[in-house]
Amino acid sequence: MLEPEKVTTRGRTAQISLGAKGENRAVRVSHPGKLTPDEIARIDKVLINDVIKGLTGCACLSGTIDVIWEQRFDRVLDVQLGH
Repeated sequence: MLEPEKVTTRGRTAQISLGAKGENRAVRVSHPGKLTPDEIARIDKVLINDVIKGLTGCACLSGTIDVIWEQRFDRVLDVQLGH
């Protein structure tokens, strides 16, 4: 998994994580809950212009990349899985 892009508005952060190259490439958008129209527009701008255009060479959503939207929980625990 590549490093996630971060989109921040008013102290709130959304993350865009990219899966490894392959037949079923996916991009995951994690966000802090109910989004305003302005926040969605900010995420879409990065998602389309920086991520999808960078991966495919165009800003179209032609079905070659799955975009998964996920609401983050209030509290997240990281578990170390080893070295």
